Amino acid sequence: MTVRHVGNIQTSIPQAMSRAAENGGSLSILDDSMRVTRFSLQELHERSTRAAVGLRHAGVAPGDRVCVLAPTSPMMLINLFGLWRLGAVPVVLPHEQRGDGAQARGLLAGRSAVAGATAVITDRPEFVRGVGLPDVRILTLDAASAGGPAPAPPMPEADQLGMLQFTSGTSSASKAVPVRQGQLIGNVRSCMETLGMRPGHTYVSWLPFYHDMGIVSVVGLLSQGVHTVVMPTENFLGRPSSWLATVSAWRAEITAAPNSAYRLAARAQQLRPAELDLSCLKVAINGAEPVTADIVEETLQVLGKSGMPAASLCPTYGMAETTLVVSADSAGSAPRVLSPEEVPNGGDHPLPARPLVSCGRPLAGTTVTIHGPTDQELPDGHVGEVQVRGPGVTDGYWTGPDQPLDGQGKLADGRMRTGDLGFLHEGELYICGRAKDMIIVAGRNLYPEDYEIAAEAVPGVRAGHVIAFSLPDTERMVVVAEGVGGEESLDRLGRELFDVLRTTAQHAPAEVLIVRPATLPKTSSGKKQRGVCRELYLAGDLEVVRTVR
Repeated sequence: MTVRHVGNIQTSIPQAMSRAAENGGSLSILDDSMRVTRFSLQELHERSTRAAVGLRHAGVAPGDRVCVLAPTSPMMLINLFGLWRLGAVPVVLPHEQRGDGAQARGLLAGRSAVAGATAVITDRPEFVRGVGLPDVRILTLDAASAGGPAPAPPMPEADQLGMLQFTSGTSSASKAVPVRQGQLIGNVRSCMETLGMRPGHTYVSWLPFYHDMGIVSVVGLLSQGVHTVVMPTENFLGRPSSWLATVSAWRAEITAAPNSAYRLAARAQQLRPAELDLSCLKVAINGAEPVTADIVEETLQVLGKSGMPAASLCPTYGMAETTLVVSADSAGSAPRVLSPEEVPNGGDHPLPARPLVSCGRPLAGTTVTIHGPTDQELPDGHVGEVQVRGPGVTDGYWTGPDQPLDGQGKLADGRMRTGDLGFLHEGELYICGRAKDMIIVAGRNLYPEDYEIAAEAVPGVRAGHVIAFSLPDTERMVVVAEGVGGEESLDRLGRELFDVLRTTAQHAPAEVLIVRPATLPKTSSGKKQRGVCRELYLAGDLEVVRTVR
């Protein structure tokens, strides 16, 4: 089955910002004490133009890849918009990995080399010098204000590169995805049309700018005249309640976060109820990781008491290779959840045992199809690989300056083979899981997510800290969970968890391991790394405190 909508015209980021500035809009940046620095869109456009002149004076040229290693701040954002105004290509790196450790040095060295970066803009010049990047200029955040009066650079076009976005690396090594300026603007514009967001609305975000949802949502919504409020990522991580407190205080109609963040916020509100008024919310996007029925239910149950409308929660599906969003569940009704019994399925892949949440319909101009093992298109209700065509689909993976892009068997002719299993039902997309993570036992499809969700419901298991994976060339599933408590309680937890999974899962796990807190491998954006966890298990390198077979 095929679902298609019509597309729209693309513009570059500075072109869109210039037009939006005529009708208002603003950017407010909160510091760690929640003090506000505010720019109107007209001020931001003027400051970014001056920054582009300063960056050009510092040696940055259009098309240059420039790494940005700095916390979210007014000067960081001025530099970011200055790079776009100049026509340079930002590569935003995780700033939270502080210190001079091997991981932080390796990340900077590796990504700057892959990007072919000519410069690094940073608040940590000494750290960057210590990494030893050959032929890479080190610029401080005030470089954008260097130089004297000079003509503004030519306005970039929509087809110029807007950023190199590194994939999350959940199922393979992180890869650089080149996204064009017009794709950044067009994808969010289509999302606004689908979800009913409008110029003049207010958007609150704590998401990091090295994450595609963080950077694309902010630049895209700003460029459409949405008042945008950016708070430090560290504030949310240290105090999840600060996110919705900011939404309530700013009377924001729009916010966005991954599935696990909604659970953290709901549990923070349940533990220490705050005086929140979330009745203002019209669009609360849930994306960037699988959307699960249990967290949708918990979110609406807890936050509904603070006025959050059920219809405001909007599950989405997308990835870096499609710019950001592929499909979205439109605002106006509560998220739809299907049990396996509600979907007749005559395909080769049976449905998962767990309820599934609708990720809505494809955005304007985007086509979603479901394909079987021989690449044949499957009808409604049949599980297969999700494939995507549309204006947001990127051209391939970056291999280096002046080198051809590499589709790596996934990106070709405007089509993205996602590697995700899913199905269409009444025109809406439902995601089952990653094809490479699924195993078949006695004719039954076993998805790691089924085990993870069931395990997280067991008291004593840290929510969001369970990873299930299959063992190569076997019909065995292993479940690894972080537990809380002393040695005796963790022994008891391991046995209880094994017993629960043996009775609730379609097939009992071969092994359950309880490991020390904060030891499961995750990406810089917090996504589970099943493949890395499997490798640690096989090497005997997990910090195991209890094993049950």
